[in-house]
Amino acid sequence: MSGDGGGDKGGDDSKGRAAPGHGSGRRMPVQQAIDVAVPVSVVYNHWTRFEDWPEFMHRIENAEQVDDATVSFQAKIWGISKRFEADIFEQRPDERIEWNVTEGYAHTGLVTFHPLSKNLTRVDVTLDIQPSNLIDKASRGMRFVKRAVRGDLHRFKAYVELDHDEKDGWRGMIEEGKVKKARGSGSSSRSRASSRRPSRNGSRARSGSKAKAGS
Repeated sequence: MSGDGGGDKGGDDSKGRAAPGHGSGRRMPVQQAIDVAVPVSVVYNHWTRFEDWPEFMHRIENAEQVDDATVSFQAKIWGISKRFEADIFEQRPDERIEWNVTEGYAHTGLVTFHPLSKNLTRVDVTLDIQPSNLIDKASRGMRFVKRAVRGDLHRFKAYVELDHDEKDGWRGMIEEGKVKKARGSGSSSRSRASSRRPSRNGSRARSGSKAKAGS
């Protein structure tokens, strides 16, 4: 995908190292990218506020930060609500996040952040999906997943560029699924209770999440 938000973009940095895809059949690689007109730290902070994802991800109904390395969310796909749980395999501030969805629409994913200038950041998203049923295979033919990712990236771009309030993100690191201390902080907790927004169903996300072993 080029800087105008159209097309696909590949590259060595787009390959994740999380667990392999699930199911059987032809794999569904999806690669999309978009340029956002704000500094890389602002883009990264917004992206890591996972509980705000329903604000710009069209199909996500709610999201919860279970702990520093686990995100749970519910999405409506083909008119059916499904629960997902993602384990974060690697996370480096302002650089990359790798994850593996272990429950729900199973896939692995990688998002990387590339500063193009002081106020311009490219966001690259790569998903590795292996279809497990006929619906998944049909969605490949209709490029359903690719269109969904492209649409979410455009909504994310507008959401970040139009949001003039400073947002705190999680600046910790995760290596091979183990949480490290936050950069420049004495704690690795993602607790953001004072700045979190209510989710779409009106409930507030859990605060004071515990860190996984290794933090």
